[in-house]
Amino acid sequence: MRELIASITKREWRLVSILALVIIIITTVPLIGGWLVTPEGKVFTGIHFAAPNDWFVYYSYIEQTRQGNFLFSNLYASESDIPSLYLFWLGVGIFAKVFNLSNVVALNAVRIVLIPVFFLVAYLLIAYIFSDIKKRKISLLLLSFSSGLGVFLLNRIIKYPFNFSEGKFNWPMDLWVPESNTFLTLHYSPHMIASLILILLVFLLTMMFVENRKLIDGFCSGLAVFTLIAFHPFHLITVFSIIFAYFALIMIREKKLLWHLIFYYLTLGLFALPPTLYFLYLLKADWVTAIKAIQNMCYTTPLWLTFFSYGLLIIFALVGIYFLAKEKGLRGLFFSNKLLFVLVWLFVQFLIIYFPVNYQRRMSEGLHFPLVFLTTIGLFGLYLLINKRENKFTKFLFSQRYILLLILVGLLPLSNLFQIAVDSYIYLDHRETSFAYLDKKVVEAASWLKTIPNDKIIFNSAENVINILPAFSGRTVYVGHGVETPNFRYKQKEVDWFFTKNRLDEIERRFLIKRNISYIFYSDNEKNIGDYDPEDKSYLKEVYSNSAVKIYQVL
Repeated sequence: MRELIASITKREWRLVSILALVIIIITTVPLIGGWLVTPEGKVFTGIHFAAPNDWFVYYSYIEQTRQGNFLFSNLYASESDIPSLYLFWLGVGIFAKVFNLSNVVALNAVRIVLIPVFFLVAYLLIAYIFSDIKKRKISLLLLSFSSGLGVFLLNRIIKYPFNFSEGKFNWPMDLWVPESNTFLTLHYSPHMIASLILILLVFLLTMMFVENRKLIDGFCSGLAVFTLIAFHPFHLITVFSIIFAYFALIMIREKKLLWHLIFYYLTLGLFALPPTLYFLYLLKADWVTAIKAIQNMCYTTPLWLTFFSYGLLIIFALVGIYFLAKEKGLRGLFFSNKLLFVLVWLFVQFLIIYFPVNYQRRMSEGLHFPLVFLTTIGLFGLYLLINKRENKFTKFLFSQRYILLLILVGLLPLSNLFQIAVDSYIYLDHRETSFAYLDKKVVEAASWLKTIPNDKIIFNSAENVINILPAFSGRTVYVGHGVETPNFRYKQKEVDWFFTKNRLDEIERRFLIKRNISYIFYSDNEKNIGDYDPEDKSYLKEVYSNSAVKIYQVL
């Protein structure tokens, strides 16, 4: 590691620092702008266009820790569950509590802190793969800003506004999946940045162990695996599949069992065992966790959309493979540990995102890296080919090289620019349905719910497949999130049925008592469902009221 760090010049570290700062600015300025233009009487939530429904789940974790909890309950499930340990969100919550930060500020502060850490680890990996400084710099630039060509399929957002239909996702992943490329990961949430850092660290240490056989690499890699699986267990498949394939090919190449590699792999498995067993225990013992795992359908897009999601990166990566094969031959590739790992990483992870599990696209995290490495090789190979000007075609390309460069620079970051633009639009548009801004009175009412006991269940509507109450109250709701709430659609239909009209008090009370509901949160969302009027109900007692919300206790 010392040799690797020593091979990196001060100018390289300066570029790394500048790019980290640029990414922080690009991803944070829209948030600051959104906060500055918060309308009077509103509260800024800091959500993004990508996966907006999950933000309030993250905030609910932070809120629980701020209230003194070290184990997390599913506040979106009215059924009793086993409180769980999520190390990462526990750390963010403690940070928020110690420095008295709001949930949105704490989340983004941790995200900003982790970005330089990511660039440090990412550049160590880049420097390990490439000794050529120019290739290192191009790789870092591509890693920071490149995306796919999904922006050319924006019409599919309008055509399929709910994205998921007929069992398939219809939007290119670079428009909405934070794991799909590095920029989106850095833009989205700190827990994804942390998991990507750990994946990269494991892969770097694995390659170093193959070269040096130092036990410390295996031990540090094991600690990284333990931490990773402790809050992102689905990356167990990613890490162990890629390393298994890599080690298997090395042993096939050497035509013998390499016991140091087997020992290393078993060491990683030993470190991964405790968090894996813990999550298996939760799946076995906790019905709510099991249902959540089943409902968490994160399938990868159809293959043709996935190609669009990575666009030019796939094309240039294939060009890079061609140049490598031409230069080194298949035997040369097979005997280069670093290049072999990059190729294994690409092909195995691409297969993994189509494994027969329901969290496929979550395992796309990190796939951007081997695509970038091979794209770098492809671009350098093309440049050298064009620069030779051996025929009319290459002479023409050389004469147009600056135009080609501008086209390339313009196309590669397009989808990431779309993310920044659409977030800025959401913040400036102030549209109610975006959840970027919430009625301050509604937030005040939600915050009042902190005064009720932890075991009470609140009844209200989960508008647009999300319920904001747990994020501000740290209390449980009857229905709240498409994944977190067991039988979400059925429960939301029950909510709609209840608020549609007035019925006999005994029927309504029996309905609520049967579901262990203690409080009704009555705002415009519930009022707009139907004619239900809680004012004169004999089984309700008003316990809180402001101009936007009334809260009733079920007697």
